[in-house]
Amino acid sequence: MRINILIALAAVILYSCSGGAPVQTLSGVKDSSNVRRFPQSLFVDGSIHEIKGEYNEAINLYLEALKYDSKPGIYYAIAKNYFRLNKLAQAVQFSRKAVEKDSSNIEFLTLHAAVYGASHLEDSAETIYHKILKLDSANVTAYYNLAQISEPKKPSLALKYYKKILTLVGPEWNVLVKIADINERLGNVEETITTVEALLALNPSELPLQKLLIESYMKTKKFDKALKLIDEAKLSFPDDPNLSELKGNIFIQQGRWNNACREYLNLVKSPEISIDNKMRIGTAFYLQGEKDSTTYDCAEQIFSAINKDTTDWQINAYLGEIALKKGNDSLAVKYFKTASKNAEWNSQVYVRLGGLLFDSKKYTDAISYLGKAYEKFPNDFGVNLIYGLSLSAENRHADAKEALQRALNLNPDDLTVLGALGYTLNQLKDDDAALLVLNKALKLDPKNLQVLSIAAMIHESRKEYSVSDSLYTTAIKMDSANVLILNNYAYSLADRGINLKEALSMAKKAIAAEPKNSSYLDTIGWIYFRLGDYKKAKVNIEQAIKEESKNATLADHLGDVYFKLGDKQKAKELWKKAFQLDSTKIEIKKKFEKGEL
Repeated sequence: MRINILIALAAVILYSCSGGAPVQTLSGVKDSSNVRRFPQSLFVDGSIHEIKGEYNEAINLYLEALKYDSKPGIYYAIAKNYFRLNKLAQAVQFSRKAVEKDSSNIEFLTLHAAVYGASHLEDSAETIYHKILKLDSANVTAYYNLAQISEPKKPSLALKYYKKILTLVGPEWNVLVKIADINERLGNVEETITTVEALLALNPSELPLQKLLIESYMKTKKFDKALKLIDEAKLSFPDDPNLSELKGNIFIQQGRWNNACREYLNLVKSPEISIDNKMRIGTAFYLQGEKDSTTYDCAEQIFSAINKDTTDWQINAYLGEIALKKGNDSLAVKYFKTASKNAEWNSQVYVRLGGLLFDSKKYTDAISYLGKAYEKFPNDFGVNLIYGLSLSAENRHADAKEALQRALNLNPDDLTVLGALGYTLNQLKDDDAALLVLNKALKLDPKNLQVLSIAAMIHESRKEYSVSDSLYTTAIKMDSANVLILNNYAYSLADRGINLKEALSMAKKAIAAEPKNSSYLDTIGWIYFRLGDYKKAKVNIEQAIKEESKNATLADHLGDVYFKLGDKQKAKELWKKAFQLDSTKIEIKKKFEKGEL
């Protein structure tokens, strides 16, 4: 293999300059292949391995060279490579040896101090840097490292070191930022402003200094000065994205979100801004929407602009959330569908989409999408819960039971699961199991209206009316405006033909709240039927059927109404239709076969 002659020469120079006379011959070495090898040659070979990043091999050769020659440069080379391998104990040992042999070599001292610093021996590192400054009072690296060491606990001392660096090298951006940060901690931001203003007077076009001064103005709430300086800087640097960001930040601090929107929209269109930063901008406007809904428009524009350059699922998820906030459920579904395609591994996207579809009463779609997630994420609570709720809403109670039971296993004390599973078990005619689940829920939360309502319905179906009436009454005392419970209790009373005036009063409240709810319309219609007001019963139940045409109970009730109104043929047709919709209702079959109630 050919060796770059410049690498070899550099190694020879470093080796030769490290003190001591080179050894010309070796004797007494048993391995004949190494008898005539010079330590200088070993050092050169080690340097080649070091250049190639083969630090262990380099160390081995340097250690071999050290057997025949103890020049400080060899110790330094070994320490440097141990440091690169993060073997700090060995690095300290060999860098100390190098310094002991040549205590005036700044390179050796710098490495020794750096190793101490990496080993969290800051006091030792500080001592070495001070030795370096005695040898070279203008050593910027030593001052910078001393400042770094001092910054956490001795910020005033760190400030002194940073200022010294400025006197040596002039305005240096990183150092000025450090000074500004420390002054802010010490409450000396005005000092930074004064310093940077003076520097800009000498060099007004220095953009880093302008930015530092803008940031300092912002920290002291001198927004007008900051905005003026930004506009001046933009004349020379119109495409600098950081200036737009600073201006947008000022507008946000002033509460001028619409003005900020213009600046940030320009930023997100810039290819120089990373996707992560663009995301942060959009997220800031989205979160502000909780306080000021007008910022959702800007958030939407920002995420839409980002969406043109990426397939990141989060963008579509945010756009979906914004669409929801703006009341556009169909658009939200579209975005969440795209998000789920781009992040099939993310169960939470499926949960969000499924929840949205469920809330929109698109149960079939929810089942379709969550069915895939149900297989992929069997241990995700949200997936199992919403999938189970959707199945239950579609009267697929056997499947719902499996999903809800899995959700309950994952979170045994979740009230939503307990309530839903209790309802599902009731629909499967397993009331004993349903009541066990619901009673557990009531122990956890005795005031849970949903659970009270379901438990009341089950006791009612078992003709345990004293229990069901007690549960309904308790629930209504807790929330007299809960229309679901008012309706259910009213229907229970109507079905038994008791307390019909009280039932009518409750049913009217439910209808006032939800005038197109088919269940509530049927309830009030059935109460009128029990009261003998068949015309009002007919009007309400027919309206219920307009809202829900394939409900067996509604058709059955309307058949009873027509029978009482004297239209037996119409009654018979409706009873027949009801039985076709639900062939389990044998009592309906008997009515249309007999042709009478």
